[in-house]
Formats: sequence, structure tokens, C-alpha cells
Amino acid sequence: MMLLFDGCFIVHFLLRHDPSKGAEHEYWTKLDAGFLDHEYETLQWERPWEWSLVAIDMLLLENQIPFVSVRILFDILKTEHDKAVDLTACARNMFNKYLPAGMRTSTCPIRCQDVRCLLQLLYRSLLPNPKVRSDLMEPPPKPPKTGIDPAKKLESDGVVITRRRQWWWPLSRFQEPFSFLDITFSHGKVQIPQLEVSDASIQLLQNLIAFEKCYQGATSHVANYAAFMDSLNADHHDTEMLRKRGIFDVQFTPAQPELSLRRRCKQDVDPSSENYRSRVMVDVVLYKEARARRKKTQTPVSGTMFFAVLAVTAYILLALCWYIVS
Repeated sequence: MMLLFDGCFIVHFLLRHDPSKGAEHEYWTKLDAGFLDHEYETLQWERPWEWSLVAIDMLLLENQIPFVSVRILFDILKTEHDKAVDLTACARNMFNKYLPAGMRTSTCPIRCQDVRCLLQLLYRSLLPNPKVRSDLMEPPPKPPKTGIDPAKKLESDGVVITRRRQWWWPLSRFQEPFSFLDITFSHGKVQIPQLEVSDASIQLLQNLIAFEKCYQGATSHVANYAAFMDSLNADHHDTEMLRKRGIFDVQFTPAQPELSLRRRCKQDVDPSSENYRSRVMVDVVLYKEARARRKKTQTPVSGTMFFAVLAVTAYILLALCWYIVS
């Protein structure tokens, strides 16, 4: 009986976030605006911010129910106005509305028949976008033994760490959406999307990592992300630098100066052999090695010769100008 009640609630909650704005969406809009308060004895419907707590509670691993039961209930309860409703689109619209910043979902189509539960739908929607990184479709290279250096060490080696940002409108319409997992490296810059670090985001990371451990066939992208960020964030100096760069948007005062995602998620996870961040780590190591070789070839004599050639060129140009004027 509880499964039936929960399924009916999930159906109505998803229809509330129908992107096509059907009859159920209009009803919930009026309810949030207070036009239907006389039908209820409590005032909980006047506080829409509470629905974010409901959405996060629906994504806990222990609260998952088979999505096939939600689909069956929807087929029984739907009206003429709901024939074109896509439950996965409703769920992803709900994710984008209530989940913390940085956990926006992609637009890659996912069929209802392929969804096991809401948490699995969120997980698939957060996976790195193959359109943004074409090498995601290739087997990942073997990660370097040293992993990734801390942020301060990378900066001293000439690798710049910046926040990956959305383009301004109207250019944003031509940019592929990305989640907090889409970390890129190009031209000496590691670009990391912003992650809101709050109680809600830590709770979601906990459940996503637990989902990776429990469900057969799931990758280890979230666990590898947590390990990658903890390697970057080795001490409080690295934490402060990542905060100033806007990569970590910390919504609470941490007990420790450094911010360890794995410690806060209470998950002892190590990078897997198929680490999707291996390509970034290998590219960073190759860039540092190439930069070190260039520094070795740049001798003081070569620098002196450069300034000597520059001075002679400037003298010739000045002499030519003086000759033309005179």
C-alpha cells in the first residue's frame, strides 16, 4: 500500500514540473500562488522552498522505488491532456529546479523504459557529455602513477586552474550543457565547473557514490571526481585558492580548513582503473614535461641574443626613419 501511495505522489510531483505546462502544472502553479489554500488545513503549501527538501529526499538510495511502477500508475491515472507527457523530461526539469548549483542535467534523450529509478535517472543525466569531450567515447588511458598534483603545485608548474563558465546569452544557446563532472584541460588551463558545497550537495554525492557501488554496470565517475578534487585540494591553501576561483561555492563553515569531499561523503573511495579523468591527468603531465623541456633549452645566452637582435632591429628602423625625414 505504501508503494502505491508513494508512486501516486511521485506521479503528481513529476507532472507538476511538466515542461509542456499541462493541466497538472497549472493546478500546482495555482496551489503555490495561494489560490487553493482554502482546500487545505495546513499552511505547508504556501512554502514552495520545502519542495527542494522533498526532491532531495526522493533521491536517497533507500527511498528508491522501481520506475516501472511509476510508469504503470501514470498510464492508469493520465487524462487526455497527459498523452504527450514525458516523465523523464518532467523529472529532469525538477532536478534543474531544486538541486544545488552545478548539478544541472544534460539534454541527452533518455527513454522512460531505460530508467530503473529516479536516482539512476539523475546519475545518467549528470554523466560527462560526449559532445563536449569526444575522447569520452574512447577507452581511457592508464592514469599516471602520481595522479594529479595539488592546485598550488600545479600553479607553480605553469598550469592554470580556472572555473568553467556558461556563456552569456545569446551565445549560451549554442553551448552544450555540462555538469560538475565535465572537467577539461586545454592550452595549459584546467577548467572545472563550479560545485555548490552544502548539506544537500554532500548528501547527493553520498547517494550517487553509493549508487555506483550497488548497481551493476554503473561507472565510477562520481567517485573518480571526488578523488580527483581531493587530490587538487590537498590542504587549506588549495581550498582557499579553489574558493577564490569560484570552483567551490561553500555554503557552510567547514570544521577543518581543508575541504575533503570523500571525508564529508563518508566514502573511502579510490580512483578506479577506468578513470574518466585519466585523459586530463595525462595531458597535464605531458604539458608539464614539455614546459620543463622548454625551460631547459632556454639558456641565458639565447635570452641575450634575443635582446641584442631586438636592439639592432630598433636601431636600423630609427636610422631608416631619420634618413627618410632628412
